[in-house]
Amino acid sequence: MPCDCANGFGGCGHARVFLSGAAPAVPGPLCSLVRAGVRRSGVRQPLGSLGSDDVTSFTSAAQSMGYSATGYTNGRQVNDVFNDGADSAVLGLFGHANADIFQTNEGATDDRDQILAAGTTTDVVSPYANIRFLTEYTPYVDADDMRLLILAGCDTAQSGPWGDFNKAATSRGVDSAIGFSGLVYYPATTAGTAISTTNYSGNYFWSRFSYHVTTGASVSTALARARTDLVAKEGNAGGWDRYVISGAASNPGGVTLKPAGAGQPLNSQPLATEAFTGFTQLTPVASTTSQGPDGTDVTDVTDVTDVTTAEGVQYRTRQDGTILDAVGTPTTGGEITLSTNEAREAAQRFVQDNVTGFSTDWQLVTDEAVSHVDGDAVQLVRWRTVEAGKAGAREVTAEIDRRTGAVTYLSANRGSATADFRLTTEDAIAAARAVIGDTAGTASAEPDTWNASRWVVTVDRGLTGRSDAQVPDVERLEIDSRNGTVLSRSST
Repeated sequence: MPCDCANGFGGCGHARVFLSGAAPAVPGPLCSLVRAGVRRSGVRQPLGSLGSDDVTSFTSAAQSMGYSATGYTNGRQVNDVFNDGADSAVLGLFGHANADIFQTNEGATDDRDQILAAGTTTDVVSPYANIRFLTEYTPYVDADDMRLLILAGCDTAQSGPWGDFNKAATSRGVDSAIGFSGLVYYPATTAGTAISTTNYSGNYFWSRFSYHVTTGASVSTALARARTDLVAKEGNAGGWDRYVISGAASNPGGVTLKPAGAGQPLNSQPLATEAFTGFTQLTPVASTTSQGPDGTDVTDVTDVTDVTTAEGVQYRTRQDGTILDAVGTPTTGGEITLSTNEAREAAQRFVQDNVTGFSTDWQLVTDEAVSHVDGDAVQLVRWRTVEAGKAGAREVTAEIDRRTGAVTYLSANRGSATADFRLTTEDAIAAARAVIGDTAGTASAEPDTWNASRWVVTVDRGLTGRSDAQVPDVERLEIDSRNGTVLSRSST
């Protein structure tokens, strides 16, 4: 299956301090990579992987932090990716993946696809010509200088028959590794869509992540803010909110990429956020101005204020003083004291007291356990509202530590469109199938309103690729609910 990379971070890549991107939104097996790094002992340490327009943007970001970077936009042989990783401060892979495998390049046939697999304890030498294992790295030697490993593909935080990326990275000495617990989406090809208009979905998420790390934000804070920014722009996180951070460092989420440098032992233990009832209860110790996300809610790229507090909570405010998002640190051990119902009630109380305009009659759309670091016990609660016939969809997401009742993540965003559904579910699915030329995949459609009134159509073709290393093949299209126009197209 082609790597449907798009401008930004989508495609396959490796980095040294961080880097990832995507190739142009055109048909074909195009995956992108970027390598960047620092010079240490006279040796150039490559950084990562990126593609097309975002190769340029991340390369610039990496260079501003002191790294050197090179981009690859047509995929990369797995042996090269493996060798790059052994000489990188950051290695980033962006594209088709599954629980224990990552496709770095598409072969002429399925059985010749280039695959980086996690590896098990016995996978120390690969017997295959086109498959390499992360566990081939000598523990705490070959990859010990790696600060960050990015595995930006579907289910990379899960285990499979060929191992577990999180465990493999940790066992080899990688300071911090990012995986994802479910499906994630990148821009895909839409007829008539220019490359310059593909800065959405996964591309936008990673472009925002790259921006936030240049400000000195930690891995966990940069991911949380990129997640907020994507929802602000599109009203949907596209699976990128289900990140999982692991690694050999004591606090893998606290790893930073600025200033530039190779990985090193990091012994600081994370200090969990204590419960607080509102932001006025916190003690600001630093305040800076930074670029806000795209979207109607934040119109000026300089109108977001970043606040760091003595209590360890970081939050961003709009020019009017309202909260855009907040990030805290969950506990990773101890007794769970809150039931799921109590966690939801705690989240609702906090949101009522701190989010202007929130009402208890908003629709509860998500209430489930999530995990971002090993050992945490977090409940995600999300509310949405759209008043019939009126503009301004709203969404609030809160994550609650079930041990302490502390809010460890909060975001409050709004769209601008007016709900107007003239097309039926069947109309939307038919329009989507006509665009992608698919009549066999399982299709579903959900109504949604954000910056457009739209149907979100998902077409699931199951798994594809070589029989022993298959990856999910799912497409998602946003269809204008008034006239059937394709607003965006993304794929796993």
